[in-house]
Amino acid sequence: MAEVTLHCGDALDVLRRLPDASVDAVVTDPPYFLPAQHYATRRQFARSLSDVAIIEHWLRDLFASCCRVLKRTGTLYVFCDGQSYPAMYVSLYPHVKRLVPLVWDKVVSFSGYSWRHQHELILFGEMPESPPVPTGDGDIIRCRAVKVDERTHGAQKPVELLKRLIEKSVPQGGTVLDPCAGSGSTGVACLETGRRFIGIELDSGYHAAASRRLESTQSACPPATMPLFDAV
Repeated sequence: MAEVTLHCGDALDVLRRLPDASVDAVVTDPPYFLPAQHYATRRQFARSLSDVAIIEHWLRDLFASCCRVLKRTGTLYVFCDGQSYPAMYVSLYPHVKRLVPLVWDKVVSFSGYSWRHQHELILFGEMPESPPVPTGDGDIIRCRAVKVDERTHGAQKPVELLKRLIEKSVPQGGTVLDPCAGSGSTGVACLETGRRFIGIELDSGYHAAASRRLESTQSACPPATMPLFDAV
């Protein structure tokens, strides 16, 4: 019996109210922040990795909160790219026993100049008591991205990809947390695979769109309970 809770509010504020060791997995796509653009002057200034200090501080707080509510047997899947990967790795490293970069191959690339973007990274983390899962799967996952004109959210991820991650690591009836829920794709994947879902979305517009999408999905996935949409 799938259950859904979708909060509208700041992720760090909502996470403080969730109990310790209460979820089985975190599957999320946090914003890919860019460093401060203070180089656009007549004088040239050297770039520095210290420019990502703001995102690292926020990610450190976010992942610390996520790992507190994760069971010690839990796992994390965090979407990122080549520029945000270092900050995410450093922020997660103290909390987990193992971190592995997975490559999501989108199969096709968008037109443009030079080498075009065709992949994203997924940082996979295992909590200290996460059990080994025998598998022959490689670390490159091929799945077409959601077409731009079909997206509700600019960074919307394909449900089939999320279902594959969830089915790999989350037991039937387990609970998945997405503190950056966006259009609710992680929740849809949970409903379609029989997992419980806790989502948090700051933007009220995306929260409303995700609520409608989850209600529609749940009505098409019997048997199911009515979702609890908790506006915070």
